[in-house]
Formats: sequence, C-alpha cells, structure tokens
Amino acid sequence: MQPVPPSRAQYFGRQPATNERNAIFRGGAPRVVLPELLDELPPDSPAAHASRRDLRIVNRLLGSTAWFKKCLLEYHHPGENVLEIGAGTGELGWALNALAPNVAGLDLCGRPAAWPPRALWYQANALEFAGWAEYPVVIGNLVFHHFNRAALTQLGGRLNRHARVIIASEPLRVHRARWWFDLICPLIRAHPVTRYDGRVSIAAGFRQEELPRLLQLDPSVWRWRVEENWLCSYRLVAVRRA
Repeated sequence: MQPVPPSRAQYFGRQPATNERNAIFRGGAPRVVLPELLDELPPDSPAAHASRRDLRIVNRLLGSTAWFKKCLLEYHHPGENVLEIGAGTGELGWALNALAPNVAGLDLCGRPAAWPPRALWYQANALEFAGWAEYPVVIGNLVFHHFNRAALTQLGGRLNRHARVIIASEPLRVHRARWWFDLICPLIRAHPVTRYDGRVSIAAGFRQEELPRLLQLDPSVWRWRVEENWLCSYRLVAVRRA
C-alpha cells in the first residue's frame, strides 16, 4: 500500500481546492504552482528538520552535487562570481566552494551554519535582489519551480540583463516522477511533509523547453541544453552567446 501524503488541512486548517488535488494527486499535465509545507513551517520545528534531512537524501540519490560540479568545471571562468538562488541550508554552496570560491547564497532565510565562512550570504527575495550585475553565473537547485509564470518572467528579466551562465536542476513534471517519488519515500522513511511537498514540487516542475521559455531567454542571445533523465530530474544549462 502506497503512503498517502498529508492534506494541507492537517497543518493549516484547510483542504486543497479541486484543481490543487488534481495537480498534486492525479498528475495533471498543466504546470501548477502551490505553496509547499516546508516553506510555511517554523525553521526549527521537528517537521522542518526531518523534511530537510529527506531533501539531503533525495539530492544524493539524484546526484545533484556531482552534476553541478561538472557544469561549473565546464562553464565557470576562473574568478567569476557565482550566485546560488534558493541556497537554503547551504550544503550545495559548501560542496561547490572549492571549485568556485566566489560563491554567494541568496535566500529568504538567514545564513545557515553550513555555509563557507568567507562566502557572502544575502537574505532577500530574489525578485527584489539588487546585486545581479555582480554575478555572471547563477545556479539553482530545486528552486525555479517555486516561481509562477509571472515571477519567472521577472526573474528572467534580471538574468537576461546580467547573467552569462544559468544552471538549474528541477523536478521533471511527468507521471513516472510521481511513481518514483512514491517508491523511495518509504525506503528513506520520508516525513509526511516531504511526501506532500514532493508531489507539489513535481506538479510545478518543467518539461522540454518550458523553463528557458518562461524565463524568456532569447535563442539569438542564449544557447541552452535541457536534459530529462531517468531519475526524473529536469536540468537546464544556458550560456550567453559570445
């Protein structure tokens, strides 16, 4: 018997609307962006700690850190500043610091303990951040799917003006991603928050050329490649043309 993710009512006193349930539990094809439980829990709550632990395991299974290292080795120029948006608890930035000593983190939350001591940290909304011009390389792991169409258009405006390289790893919005996620949850003893948020994330994920198009990247200015792998990761590398 497959685990059933909790309803939002368990945490916030309301049931999802019908269209939300269709997207989360029945795998509706259109992209739907909904709030995730982890983003609304107190950072120090037991549920938040458990869910972040689950995310670390999922990232290891997906090979996300190794993929970002490979991309930086290929596309990062020595001395270039790197900005990780949605840097969260800091594990990715810490792992990449040897390759990119000028890595900085941007997130709504405060500077985490697991962040390189000399690296900068900006506690700010990405859409209100004013320092984009200083960061030619922008990376994001499981963060772009949090933005709706309008927000991605705004974010793309900043990236189009200032970035040279964009590297993103996101959920792939396909039915088999839900099957895969439901399979691993009991194996890693995932917390109910993780089980719910995972499905919400998949429903907000991307397919094919969606992310560069939503960011409004101009193909005459950018070249990009999209990878959809068997582990249901959607990966984008976009590089500004010379």
